[in-house]
Amino acid sequence: MNIKKLAEQAGMSNMLGCFWQCGDKDLENFAALIRQDEAQACAKHYLKIMRDAVNEARFKEREACLKIISDYGQSEVLAECAELIRQRGRDEH
Repeated sequence: MNIKKLAEQAGMSNMLGCFWQCGDKDLENFAALIRQDEAQACAKHYLKIMRDAVNEARFKEREACLKIISDYGQSEVLAECAELIRQRGRDEH
């Protein structure tokens, strides 16, 4: 669909004078900028989703490791291992 029809559907009839004065090449350039901006926004959004998923997986893996250590009982070495695992979690933030 062309830009002029999209503008009409969006209720931009008061701005159509501006659109009618623009050439098709100008309007297509404008549309390309809008698509580029939308693509960048989507990429940023999905990158955040992926980062959050990786961070959640790291947290769960760390918690699983800490559980394994605690299941072995109490010792100075195990306590030190657990602290090192916790420290890695703090260092990631």
